[in-house]
Amino acid sequence: MAERLAPEVRRERILDAALAIIDAEGHRGLTIAALARRCGMTAPGLMHYFPDVPTLLVALVRRRDERDTAALAAALAPTADARAHLDAIVANIVARPRAAQLFAMVASDALDPAHPGHEYFRERADALARWLSQRLGDEAPDRARRVFAAMDGLQAHYLRDPEGFDLLDHWRVTADALLGPHAPR
Repeated sequence: MAERLAPEVRRERILDAALAIIDAEGHRGLTIAALARRCGMTAPGLMHYFPDVPTLLVALVRRRDERDTAALAAALAPTADARAHLDAIVANIVARPRAAQLFAMVASDALDPAHPGHEYFRERADALARWLSQRLGDEAPDRARRVFAAMDGLQAHYLRDPEGFDLLDHWRVTADALLGPHAPR
């Protein structure tokens, strides 16, 4: 029988368990039944928190974003420039390819306006473009959108061929072209 927990705590534990499965096995190993077993719940009980796999996956992407944002904030100096932040994001893709695969898969599925993550990804893209535009001192987010489009494209190439595609090198060359050469640290 499942331990009695506040709904917010139970939801967080479910997400933590799901991320552990994804980190170990990838997103294809994640099923409602397996996750429920791992959480000491029934599948219908788990579905009270996440009614279907797409909703669960969007929640996991949100959780991944929160986790990665906190880790970046802790790792980077408060005075770090935009390029240092972007470089750290790309390094995180290489360090956590299964999380990056999950993100790319859910983002692709969320292109459908009926997907539960459609608005989240649209709002996320807008917020990131505003953030980078401000950091770069640009009036319009056009350059920021190109930077993130390039990052997404490079990530897709890397995820298709992680052994044959040097994401860090391709990112460096692309970022230098879009943002100007970065001073060595």
